[in-house]
Amino acid sequence: MWDGETAVCDNGAGHCPNPGISVGAVRTGSRFGVGDKVKYRCSSDLVLTGSAERECQSDGVWSGTEPVCRQPYSYDFPEDVAPAMGTSLAHLFGATNPTQVKKDHENGTGTNIYKALNAVNIMMNNQMQRLGMETTGWQEIRHAIILLTDGKSNMGGSPKPAVDSIKDVLNIKEKRNDYLDIYAIGVGKLDVDWRELNELASKKDGERHAFILQDARALQQVFEHMLDVSKLTDTICGVGNMSANASDQERTPWHVTFKPRAQETCRGALISDQWVLTAAHCFHHAEDRSLWRVSVGDPNSQHGKEFLIEKVEVPSGFNVYAKKSQGIPEFYGDDIALLKLTQKVKISTHARPICLPCTVEANLALRKPQGSTCRDHEEELLSQRSIPAHFVALDGNKLNVKLKTGAEWKNCIQAVSERFPNLTDVSEVVTDQFLCSGAEQDDNPCKGESGGAVFLERRFRFFQVGVVSWGLYNPCATSKGSRKKAPRGLTARDFHINLFRLQPWLREHLQGVLNFLPL
Repeated sequence: MWDGETAVCDNGAGHCPNPGISVGAVRTGSRFGVGDKVKYRCSSDLVLTGSAERECQSDGVWSGTEPVCRQPYSYDFPEDVAPAMGTSLAHLFGATNPTQVKKDHENGTGTNIYKALNAVNIMMNNQMQRLGMETTGWQEIRHAIILLTDGKSNMGGSPKPAVDSIKDVLNIKEKRNDYLDIYAIGVGKLDVDWRELNELASKKDGERHAFILQDARALQQVFEHMLDVSKLTDTICGVGNMSANASDQERTPWHVTFKPRAQETCRGALISDQWVLTAAHCFHHAEDRSLWRVSVGDPNSQHGKEFLIEKVEVPSGFNVYAKKSQGIPEFYGDDIALLKLTQKVKISTHARPICLPCTVEANLALRKPQGSTCRDHEEELLSQRSIPAHFVALDGNKLNVKLKTGAEWKNCIQAVSERFPNLTDVSEVVTDQFLCSGAEQDDNPCKGESGGAVFLERRFRFFQVGVVSWGLYNPCATSKGSRKKAPRGLTARDFHINLFRLQPWLREHLQGVLNFLPL
């Protein structure tokens, strides 16, 4: 296939522009006034996809989709399919909490597209009955059906009656065309039928809905490309690209770096398009903050950008030397800070926020009911005694820890007593504000990774539960550019601010930025 669109020579005399004739096609009709129609067919053994007939509409736009004549066994490129699908799907992604229906291929004997679409039709009827046919709640729902097929519809008869029934129940007419999108995607090297896909797919003005992809990997790439949320009306939190060919920054696009002059770097996490969550101790002995720069996105490419800081919020109770008189040289209670950037970040695959628990945004990502509370989120994310989690290293790699809770937490924090032999109560140093890691095969954060997110993966989305604060061992202290495990006899432990314990402070400063759930 040729890339791009069909080139045309247009004298501007028609109400609609010259619709062109793509390679291999034959067109009937040469008048381009309002109401005029043109028809297309393909020469030789090529297959037509798109609209076989188009009408010049009063707004100067041809109805339907540009027809293309192509070989029966040709494929689409993922990078072409993603924007074509994204045109009509993008507004659905940000604004809705879609219902996911998974239907397994019950046996390998054939493809019954009619049965699959009829099941969708039944679900839609049930939903209509529940909401009421005449209600706004039903009539304003926008529906998208993505049909994936690995072969011809060789069972169940023609699927077209099921599509017609769906259009009837949704009252799809000319002015309601935008309330239904049917994408028909053939996948694989079996005998996928172009004609049938084209018949099933929606034909909206200027959009494509029928595609054939070479294999499942190409299908995966389509949806990875579509994760560029820069075009969405609402920001989606906690989306990272988990594919093998993604860059480190695309895998953790919330991760940011900032560096005060002549000090260690600190890390942070985007929690909205203008706010960064980090550690308060990054600002201990801080010089003029107007000199600081926050690097957002990939610093080694055009996707990176530096931002100035408009303001810094640090808890009034944070004081590293608060317990010096008790023989505790440094204390990191309330080690949390918020940075407001001077400009909003342009959301992209390289820069998007992580989900903060106890917010409506995180609740949608966890797919929990509307009445959920902050307590529900804590039970969902931190109920196990040993919870697999991650942080981002100096080189951008995602490293692994296990966060301890309950009895395991008490065992984890005991290592502190080795460093403070005169300490009678370990909880004087490690309060319940901290999560503990560093036992077993955990990675240990280095100095310079402070302030970064400690995060979990749930339902293919990422949630920040902690902020890297302090530790008993620095694995980067002696070796340039490499990490070393703690030597024999030295216990390594790391402590991270637990965001569930700092909820009142977060709510005080982020009210109006994020939508918080009841505690």
